[in-house]
Amino acid sequence: MHDIRFIRENPAAFDAGLGKRNLPPLSTEILEIDKRRRAAISESESLQARRKALSQQIGAAKRKGELAEQLMAEVASLEEKLKKREAEATALDAELTRRLEVLPNLPADDVPDGSDETGNVELRRVGNQRNFGFPPKDHQALGEATGEMDFARAAKISGARFVFLKSHLARLERALAQFMLDLHTGPEGGYLEVNPPFLVKDTAVYGVGQLPKFAEDMFHTTTAIG
Repeated sequence: MHDIRFIRENPAAFDAGLGKRNLPPLSTEILEIDKRRRAAISESESLQARRKALSQQIGAAKRKGELAEQLMAEVASLEEKLKKREAEATALDAELTRRLEVLPNLPADDVPDGSDETGNVELRRVGNQRNFGFPPKDHQALGEATGEMDFARAAKISGARFVFLKSHLARLERALAQFMLDLHTGPEGGYLEVNPPFLVKDTAVYGVGQLPKFAEDMFHTTTAIG
């Protein structure tokens, strides 16, 4: 999620980044919500300080045997104001979060502008492109022809975009994964191999930007993890 401090300090850069994602400028609207939220928080803190001071005065008055009804009435009045301002601050904080969490990341400065893939820029080309004397088949057609990829059966148990790999392809995928791990976690690779949990809390997925955008595309348990 975007850092509101960055938007406060760089509203033009924020809007420019949104423009590269074909989105309208939003810094003015977001900062207005933030301004109201901060004002509500500031007033809540002032009311809390006043309430504390009055409570101390009430205590001192009672110790002296003096009447403190007026002070107590002011405290009661402050309580109502404080509840309203705290509720307002909470609501504005939720609204600010809702607005920020659905916005995409801003592209890096060196990302070329473009409305779709036609704006992509080729940085380099390795090797020579092969020119086949026949229409080449894609991976699905080749895999199904060899009997080593089964999309239909995978769709029955997992849904779209899944595949059963069999025989040589299954062994190749396993070998490539093992090769990658051995290469990068070896003495010269510099990486530490970690076997993470398969289930994570919502906060972890939210932290890496998968939620709330991809909530409908993710698998989840019906029982919350403690």
